[in-house]
Amino acid sequence: MKRKHIVYLLIILVAISVGCSKSYFDINTNPNLATSTTPELVLPNALKTTAAYEVTGFAYISGWMGFWAPSGSYATSSSDVASYHQTTDTYTGSWSFYYDNLEDYDYVEKQAMAQGKPFYVGVAKVMKTFIFQRLVDMYNNIPYTEALQGTSAITPKYDNGLDVYNAITDQLDSAVTLLQNPGVVSDADISDIMFQGDATKWIQFANSLRLRILIRQSQMSDRQDYIKSEIAKIQANGGGFLTQDAAVNPGYAASDKQQNPTWGYFVTLTGNPTSGGRADYWRANSTSIDFMEKNNDPRVGQIYSSVGGEYKGNQLGNQNNIPGTGSSSFGPGILKSVDQDAILMTAAESYFLQAEANLRGYLGTPQDAVTNYQSGVQASFDYLGAGDATAYYSQAGNKNTNINACTSFQEKLALIIRQKWVAENSLTPFEAWCDYRRLGLPAIPLSQSPFVDNPNIPLRILYPTGEYSYNAENVNAQGAIDAHASKVFWMP
Repeated sequence: MKRKHIVYLLIILVAISVGCSKSYFDINTNPNLATSTTPELVLPNALKTTAAYEVTGFAYISGWMGFWAPSGSYATSSSDVASYHQTTDTYTGSWSFYYDNLEDYDYVEKQAMAQGKPFYVGVAKVMKTFIFQRLVDMYNNIPYTEALQGTSAITPKYDNGLDVYNAITDQLDSAVTLLQNPGVVSDADISDIMFQGDATKWIQFANSLRLRILIRQSQMSDRQDYIKSEIAKIQANGGGFLTQDAAVNPGYAASDKQQNPTWGYFVTLTGNPTSGGRADYWRANSTSIDFMEKNNDPRVGQIYSSVGGEYKGNQLGNQNNIPGTGSSSFGPGILKSVDQDAILMTAAESYFLQAEANLRGYLGTPQDAVTNYQSGVQASFDYLGAGDATAYYSQAGNKNTNINACTSFQEKLALIIRQKWVAENSLTPFEAWCDYRRLGLPAIPLSQSPFVDNPNIPLRILYPTGEYSYNAENVNAQGAIDAHASKVFWMP
């Protein structure tokens, strides 16, 4: 506990000393007020900030993906989430947040290079890759080569999404090389609030992230040889993939502004549910409940709470949703404790990515797909506290749970993605949205709102108004953007 308090103290001090860092488009930076510090001091706050957004910033996607739905106590059928409506002001937070967060990691990288600390350079490169991929997956073309340059490039050009993907994949190569020879890792037990200075685990995270990037391109016929060659590089570095969650914990505690962000979003310090559009607004979605109950999935009681011994859900946009506490909220596998870890990438996703790569012939053998699929299901059970998954994934003849019951490539792929979707419920909804846009899997019921402005779930997020105001020439060069028709480059 003492170490956790020290981490939070360091985070507070860093927030005071470097919290004024500006995004790349801010022209009001005074160079005469520049500060410098060590990468060890900046890294924990950067990781904490990334994790907080990752676990609370995509509630609307959980609605789109059939995980959550608004309570019937709220008039939501015409809301932006339920109607799929977007403007350039709807989801503006991600753009500015991610570029601000990138500046922190860029600072860590540059200071670590100057101070001869290869471990921190490698970590910063991995985390910059994590965020740049998020930006491409939301917006497609984004500032990359001219980003993070302050007043040197206050109107940065946009790079093609594919080019950014290629560049960040190369950055992971560099990161792994650095992490294989990390040098002396000072203060890692305090500064590295994810893996406590374990370079091996950072390499596994880098490899898993790289596999995510490559699998994202799996529907592109002209990228097949590239994907295989890049996966061969992962195998050659010998670091393997994640076998545990990539999760951040700076010392979450039952104090104001120190709770785990998911806990703080849904539960107050008194232990009661939050109000004002949080725990009383977002309730269970019947799509997920129905799937789990039909397939004898014990995780339903870990993901959702019961109401009178039953699990009751709502549908996005339905004007007759169950009001108040009559529907299920979030269960003990999601809201574990005020000091639970904040997830960036689950071990379950790592195994499911490997299973898909096995199935597609990119990695290992088709039989490895069985092993990795089952490991992915078990990892999900482990995280949620649902026990042994063997009986679940061995259900005779059940093509929703048993990969050996599936005969065709498409059946096996659909099974892997469905179970990946279950494992992502309330943890990593962004990844479920990416798989849905890539494969159309699983089949998610569309919003029942009579106000939907388009019959399909949005394919991307619109560039924010700020870009049209302050970087107009470059953002307008991207052409007319339609959230329902303009695709990210990797989409079929």
